[in-house]
Amino acid sequence: MIPINNEIYSISLTGLKGHVVRIEASVRTDKAQCIIVGLPDASLKESKERILGALHVLGKDVEMKKITVHLSPADMKKQGTAFDMAMLIAVLQEMEKVPLKIPDRTCFLAALTLSGEFTTFHNMITSIHQAVLLGFTRIYIPPIDLTFFKNIQNVEFIRIPDIESLLQHLKGKRSLFESDLTLLMSESPKIEPAEVPHVCFSAIRGHEEAKSAMILAAAGGHHLLMSGPPGCGKSLLSNALHTILPDLTHDEVLEVYSIYQLARQQRGTTIRPPFRSPHHSSSEGAIVGGGRYPRPGEMSLAHRGVLFLDELGHFQKRVIDTLRQPLEMGVATVNRVEGSDQFPASINLIAATNPCPCGYYGSNEKYCTCSDKVRLRYMQKITGPIIDRVDFVLEMKSQGILSETTAETSVELREKVTGARQRQRARYSANYTNAIVPVKLFEEKTFFTAYQMKRVQEVSFTEKLSSRSTMKILRLAQTIADLHHDGKVTNECIEEALSWKIRAAQVHQSLMR
Repeated sequence: MIPINNEIYSISLTGLKGHVVRIEASVRTDKAQCIIVGLPDASLKESKERILGALHVLGKDVEMKKITVHLSPADMKKQGTAFDMAMLIAVLQEMEKVPLKIPDRTCFLAALTLSGEFTTFHNMITSIHQAVLLGFTRIYIPPIDLTFFKNIQNVEFIRIPDIESLLQHLKGKRSLFESDLTLLMSESPKIEPAEVPHVCFSAIRGHEEAKSAMILAAAGGHHLLMSGPPGCGKSLLSNALHTILPDLTHDEVLEVYSIYQLARQQRGTTIRPPFRSPHHSSSEGAIVGGGRYPRPGEMSLAHRGVLFLDELGHFQKRVIDTLRQPLEMGVATVNRVEGSDQFPASINLIAATNPCPCGYYGSNEKYCTCSDKVRLRYMQKITGPIIDRVDFVLEMKSQGILSETTAETSVELREKVTGARQRQRARYSANYTNAIVPVKLFEEKTFFTAYQMKRVQEVSFTEKLSSRSTMKILRLAQTIADLHHDGKVTNECIEEALSWKIRAAQVHQSLMR
């Protein structure tokens, strides 16, 4: 028997996180009025007109009726029109002689029209997903396509076109719409197929070191900085990285799509990871996120994909410094007067910069026209703390058109990278990469011999590497093992990881001279 209660619930979003909102209403004889309390925003306050319109369609007498709708918790700001259906049901609960019987763990998510029909609202897919994560087992929604939630078990999605059909359903009566109430699990998903790589690795000539670094970065979620003269291949390699990243899982497609909904940006249901390349004039808010009511920035829009920052030296220093915490934690935090929100930002950062404003410092092709003062001011934007969080720092040179190409294609490399990512998911029992997995979990799930730990400590002391860099070496060694040795860290993995980190420090020092 299904437990019955009279409580009405809906979902409020804070960033990408959902919160349960309880709706209650009182209707008493007084001067005709409809009030919504509980910190509603402007769009939510306007719901009272839609509620009154729906009551009029149902033939309910609202003259000399004061209707008060309360949204709790009262100290949490609520936005949008997602609460319309729940508020209308709460009001009807008070006006009906026989209370509606609502099963336990039921959630209502729909906006209203003046004619009493239910319709969609902004962030609807995100709200439904959060309702599922919060444990609701029956969710009333408008008649929409539910292929996103095809694989979700033990949740009944009930698609209702209007208030009359909803009342009939809650009273246990058969309606004309009943044959289409629940999600048909036989429906096939309408996920777009994988896109054909527009820059295949097999077409890139030379740059073997950079290609190796790219493959490791893709396998473990690591970050990479390339410095070199114009036209040496930095942008080409950065675009190629996207083609070897694994396809998104169904849950990841939903997660990325939800972020784009929050940001009010268009994105299809493709299984390919996102690729974002913001202009160097972008502000701090555009990169990390911001606004009076915080929205995701470019870092979150690149979640599970690539964030390519071309011409890094032209970005504002403050913007570059805001990358620190998201690169390490995989989360972008936006603090505003109206609230503080967190957005996921598990990315591969690929940054490219010229070694000086003219671009030809250290080049054999042209003479550099920049003074030492100008060049150092240009490179000092890329601070030590940022380099500390980057696993690969490469000094690029132009390659001749007769250089050899790589034999492996992007599709073949993607299979190897996918295998490495799957080993990491299995090891951590979560969707973490080696680059951002919490330190405690990393230490619990990985194993290094006494010799390997001693070797890393000795080199870190000799090269004066920070504690963060030491941990980066271990993370990178584990990625090398996941890619080439089925997850077992060998001494060769440690030596290769050490060589990458030492080279990164040397290249950075040479750029700052």
